Amino acid sequence: MLKFLPLRSIVVNDLGGFQMKKIVIGTFLSTSLLLSACSIGAPNDEMLSETLAKVYEEEQGYRDAQEKLAELEKKEQSTFNATMKLTQEQKAEVTLKVEELKASLYERLTLLKEENESIKNAQESLSSFEAIVDDTKDKEVKTALNNLKSLLETRYEAHAVVSSEYQKLTDLQIKLYDMLADEKTEQAQLQEQVLNVNKQNDVVQSAINAFNEATKKVNATKSSVYDSLDEEK
Repeated sequence: MLKFLPLRSIVVNDLGGFQMKKIVIGTFLSTSLLLSACSIGAPNDEMLSETLAKVYEEEQGYRDAQEKLAELEKKEQSTFNATMKLTQEQKAEVTLKVEELKASLYERLTLLKEENESIKNAQESLSSFEAIVDDTKDKEVKTALNNLKSLLETRYEAHAVVSSEYQKLTDLQIKLYDMLADEKTEQAQLQEQVLNVNKQNDVVQSAINAFNEATKKVNATKSSVYDSLDEEK
């Protein structure tokens, strides 16, 4: 069995010399769609298996990006923690760390772009559902197939929201990183930007939860659709 993965977030709790309470570095997808690896005998079963297998194949880039994001965010978190243990008087070291943070963030955005392209290709693969529905005679099975297709589309729409909100989060993070390297940045300004970042992370996490719920519904519905097709034979 193959599975679509959920999202999670990484939080910094120790900000050292800058005396802040919490900052979020990033959030990434980690839920995978559960697909049947078997091919049952009936034509519609085979068509559905092939379609879902194609969807899963197209999402390989998404899964690869998630794995890389997990590693990248962990390293970026460590760099951020190290930066926060420095003082603003250690300008050269702070500047170097900030450049590392920004490079990591830009790499995350590149991975996000690759992930979005993978999801787009997977979504386009759903066009094959029309032929399966048209070839199905049983009305209840038709309804079940249309429901599965609708749930898959809802899942991809949910991913689009996650991607958009994640982009907004990185915009706020890059501003925070720039503020760390700016000697004119005051503590109050830094605290305010940390608050902005954490608020946006809550928005991202909410979008992630919606994506994960959509994935669970797809996985559950897929199994019932296979049962319906089995009964139709």
